[in-house]
Formats: sequence, structure tokens, C-alpha cells
Amino acid sequence: MTAIYAVLHLLVDGMCALAMFGRFLPRGNGAFYFLIYNFCAFALQMPLGVILDGLGGRGKARQEESAFWFAAAGVLCTTAGVFIHPAVLGTGNALFHVGGGVGTIWEDNLQNWQGRGLGVFVAPGALGLYLGTLAGKDGLWYIGAAAAGALMLLLCACLAWRLKKAGNMAGTKGTCAGHMDEENSLPGEGLAGNFGVAALCCLLVVILRSYVGLAVAFPWKSGIPAGLLAVLAVVGGKIAGGFGAARYGFLKTSLASLGLSAVCFLFSGFRPTGLAALFLFNMTMPVTLYWMVRNSPKMPGFAFGFLTFALFLGFLPAYFGLLPGAGGNLVGCAGSAASILLLVAGYGWTNGWRKRRDR
Repeated sequence: MTAIYAVLHLLVDGMCALAMFGRFLPRGNGAFYFLIYNFCAFALQMPLGVILDGLGGRGKARQEESAFWFAAAGVLCTTAGVFIHPAVLGTGNALFHVGGGVGTIWEDNLQNWQGRGLGVFVAPGALGLYLGTLAGKDGLWYIGAAAAGALMLLLCACLAWRLKKAGNMAGTKGTCAGHMDEENSLPGEGLAGNFGVAALCCLLVVILRSYVGLAVAFPWKSGIPAGLLAVLAVVGGKIAGGFGAARYGFLKTSLASLGLSAVCFLFSGFRPTGLAALFLFNMTMPVTLYWMVRNSPKMPGFAFGFLTFALFLGFLPAYFGLLPGAGGNLVGCAGSAASILLLVAGYGWTNGWRKRRDR
């Protein structure tokens, strides 16, 4: 399931980039279109996630089935949005991400992957955006949209068949979405104090990640080969972060990846260290997501949407032109260092300091 959702993630994000750069932005009024799309694609995921959690919590639908229908609706809405408006396109993107994200979260839990699946799911989006942007700027949006749309529908059919076979579609016996019993609950204590601190720290870290990703410019990143290497570094970092956290733990993975990325950002003008900075800095993406899920075990949709809302907040300074004219490498270093402080403080509170204080 996660593998199919990951490929769909690549295609959905690719379709969105294809439509924006190949169809909507060339029409003029591009700044407004870009803001509307990003708001719908990122900010709407939080309320949509709450809706999905509510469907499961009331017992009206099995969680995996509900997640699938959200993802399928997102695919259809994204495909339609190519020909209608960026708002429709972005809403489709949001629907898919919430559905695919929650579906992946549940499979990750049931398979005891400890966050590995989250890295696999989130990683391909960056590659899809890059390839879709290239195709859109080359005037191939209509061919790409037709091919991606057909493939997405085929993959949705595969997902439906897999769910039906596993017994999680309507009319069969399966795990109830809102049934948070000991066997099928997501991991984590879900304490109010833990949730508040984890949410705040994750929010700030993701805002920083979003802003730094837009603020740091690499002088060597010109041409398709260099751009593709940079995107693959981002993709690889997200996958490695999920596996690293599952193997070495949340704190060790965060400290190592962000500490090394801070150093690499200082020398990011050179291609090897610049690629290393991108790889290491993006390792925390599945780590923060898994931490957020663990601290809100009954709200996986909200947890996913909350962090994508943070991505939108990090995008706003760049949209309004608040980016450094030079010295972006220092911004990357500072962002990595600040992320370390936030994650260490949050982890210490939720896993040690708060417990010792309450004794």
C-alpha cells in the first residue's frame, strides 16, 4: 500500500507542477495563482485531516477505507483541476496527501515500521515537483497530464483491489477506523502536555525547514543534471531519515543529521557539501511527522495536516520577498542549529524533564 501511495504522491505533485508552470502561470497573474494554489494544497490539509479523523472516530467508516477514498478523491480533483483552476488543483493535492498520509501512517503502525513508511511516502513528492516543472516549462503539460492521469487512475484501482483483498473495504470484516483498542491503536501516550509541546516544536521546525529550503541558493545548481542531483539528495534524505530514526532513535538521528547539515551549509557553495546539506537537512521530515503522530495517536489526519500547514507558513516569507539577498548558507546553518535546539528541548520535555518534574 505504501509503495503505491508513494508513486501516486510523485504523480500528483508532478501533475500539479505541470499544470501550474505549463498552464496557469503563463496566463499572467502568476503570483496570485501561486498563493491560491499553495494555500489550498498545504493549509487545507489540516481541516481535511480533522474531517478524516472524525469519520473514523464516529465509527462510520473503516480508517483505511476512508483514507483511500480521500486519496482517490484527491486524484480525481487534481486531474480536474488541471483544466479548471489552481484552487481545485490545490484542493485535490490536499485531499490526496491527507488520505495517502493517513493510509501510510496506519500501515506503518500495523507493520511496526516505526516511521520508515512515512519517509518512503513523503520522499517522491519532491521528484514529482521537479519533473512536472520541467515538463510544464517545456510546453508538454497536455501530454504529461494525460499520461499521469491515466496512470493515477490505474494505481487507485490497484489500491482498491488491495484493500478489498485485505478485507478493509465496505461489506467485509476489517479494522474499524476509530477503534483505538490496544491492538490497533497508534503508538504514543497522547498526553495533553506532551502533545502541546511536541506540536509547537514540530511546527517551528517545519516552518524553519520550509523557509530554509527556499532561502538557500546554491551557485552550482544550474542546469538539469545539477538540479536532478539536488532533488535526489532531498528525496534520499527523507527516506534515510525514516530508516535512521527507526534504527537509532529520534534524538540521535536528529542531532546527527542537523548537526552535520549545519556544518555542510557553511560550505554549500561547493557541490558535494551542498548536496550533503540537502540530504542531511531533509532527514528530519519523516522524523518530525512520526513524533507528531506518536503524540496525537487518535488524530493522524490532523497530525499530518498540521505539519503541512507549517510548510505553508514557511512559504509566506518567501512569497512576500523576505529572503536573504546573500549569505543563504548562513541561514541554512542557523536554521539547522535552531532546529536542534527545538527538537532537543521538545524531546527532553516530553520524555524526561516533564516526567521528573511530575514525580
